[in-house]
Amino acid sequence: MSLEPWSVVLDRLEADIALAVSGGSPSPWEPPADAGPLPADLLPRALRVLDAQADAMDLLARTKHDAGTHLAALAAVSPGPGSSQPLLLDVRG
Repeated sequence: MSLEPWSVVLDRLEADIALAVSGGSPSPWEPPADAGPLPADLLPRALRVLDAQADAMDLLARTKHDAGTHLAALAAVSPGPGSSQPLLLDVRG
């Protein structure tokens, strides 16, 4: 059995993970219907990709949470639209 179809799939998944954690947005993707079952020789690599996906999802969830927290903090101190008041935010505390 050829490793090529699944090697291409794993290459794409690894590239998408790298793009996502660097702030990019991977394009939608569908697995090829004709790749067949995963060859046993590629199982260790596939498991590493699966772990990397889980790590990336955790990182992105934390980043999203932190961004939401920062946006909420900014909204709490914002003088609102149309205000001519200067705003100073002491981030050093």
